[in-house]
Amino acid sequence: MKRTYKLIAFIGMLTLLLTSCQQDEYGPRKESMPVFEGVALNPTTLTFGDSVMLTATIKDPKVNLASLAYEITSEGKTLATGTVPLTGNEQSVNHPIYIALISGQSDNAAVQVKLTAFNMLKNLAKHEISGISGKRPVYQQLYLVTNNGAVETLQAKSDGKFENDNLNLPPSFRFKIAEKLHADKSIDFSGDVYGNVNGKLAPIDASGESAFMQLTNGDYVKTFSFDSKSFQASMTGSGGDSEGFVLSAFEYVDVSGEVCYTHKRNLEKGKTYATFGKLADVQAVYNLDFFERVSAGKVKFLGETGEYTLYFNPVRKVMIVGVEKPSYPNYLVVCGTGLGYPTRISSEAIAAVYPGRQRTHTSWGFGHVLQYMLMRRLSENVYQGTFYTPADSDRNAGFKPFENTAWSKEKKANMFTFTGEKIISGDNNWNIKPEAVSEPGVYRFTVDLNTNTVHVEKVTL
Repeated sequence: MKRTYKLIAFIGMLTLLLTSCQQDEYGPRKESMPVFEGVALNPTTLTFGDSVMLTATIKDPKVNLASLAYEITSEGKTLATGTVPLTGNEQSVNHPIYIALISGQSDNAAVQVKLTAFNMLKNLAKHEISGISGKRPVYQQLYLVTNNGAVETLQAKSDGKFENDNLNLPPSFRFKIAEKLHADKSIDFSGDVYGNVNGKLAPIDASGESAFMQLTNGDYVKTFSFDSKSFQASMTGSGGDSEGFVLSAFEYVDVSGEVCYTHKRNLEKGKTYATFGKLADVQAVYNLDFFERVSAGKVKFLGETGEYTLYFNPVRKVMIVGVEKPSYPNYLVVCGTGLGYPTRISSEAIAAVYPGRQRTHTSWGFGHVLQYMLMRRLSENVYQGTFYTPADSDRNAGFKPFENTAWSKEKKANMFTFTGEKIISGDNNWNIKPEAVSEPGVYRFTVDLNTNTVHVEKVTL
């Protein structure tokens, strides 16, 4: 019996001891909570889309700290959330926070900053920073940057809207909208940049995707608009035969085994035409005797007003001008060997598509536009033709002008005095021998039938 009483007493004492220890470990500290000191958000007037600095000192002398959670909102929209890990009984916080720029945000809007600190026993304390407001970013202008390298300025209009109404962009393209550019026209991501986020325009960083837009009507984009408040972009198209050169208006045709796209249309002397898509390629060369390139996407027509047939060769990247039954006094026609329309594409690149062919392509005859070339009348009895010559393969050329495609009234070399570049020899054909040129190039021939002279000058593309 005495042993039983002793055992009961021992168990009772052990229970009291354990309870006492447990109360000592959790009891006094169970009610402890974190304390906020020196809490601030700088700047107090923030800019949406920029970063701010959260500073605070969090203390809990009895229980180790665990974390600090923050939530920043404005007009019911969440701008930033996150958690800062804490350790020890006291920690100073200096934490940068990116404040999102969200569509539809008002300017000078009140901003709410709510903080919650936790200790290791999951006790918490809350704190709210007052007196914070947010402003929308102000842009002087923005830049539309397409994935194919075009950069267009969007001018500020009103109420956060930006626009360019003098564009000549293809009907569909991928793009970003940037606040800043580097000197080489690449995007500077230290400024705001907009791109694709889940199918909508929104701010992105350097890893973000380009957005995509496509015209519902028109051959090219004439106007692009962007609303920096709603993040909405729109564009209007234009087209029509008189507006510019669009490959969709051309039809496929085979010219001596080479792919060409052809389009018959009226052209107006002195008028500037926009070029689009492949026809706007900076490598494309428009017939130098009929066109002047005035900008990357525009060409000015130099010929007389009338109907012409255009031929675009996508391999040579040249725009050839053809006319029906060309003849004197409006034209001289030139055929022979060793001439070609000026191009930036090498003979090697051409031969890779059309084996055995090179930059020069003419021959004796008038069967198609690659066999002969036109000289355009500049004034009465004065004609101009600009050709790549001689052939890359053998540095030879032999050609001469005629008054029409019926071999009428050939213009033999011995009929003229040649000035300028001394590259022509021969009495009948206008010959260029290998020793006459250091390398093939682009030469402009100006024929004056009034004085029977031909001036030859080298031209740089």
